Amino acid sequence: MPGNGDVPFTHANITSARREFGYKPTTDIQTGLKKFVKWYLSYYGYGKTTLN
Repeated sequence: MPGNGDVPFTHANITSARREFGYKPTTDIQTGLKKFVKWYLSYYGYGKTTLN
């Protein structure tokens, strides 16, 4: 649940970065998402079991 001051909706838009700086992404969205999920799961330890 959003708290006071939280932005209810955001989206990425690189139009200005392309126009002003000639920015062009080198990683496509599918590859980027796969890499992010792999990093996230590794970083937060999901899938690892612990013994008590």
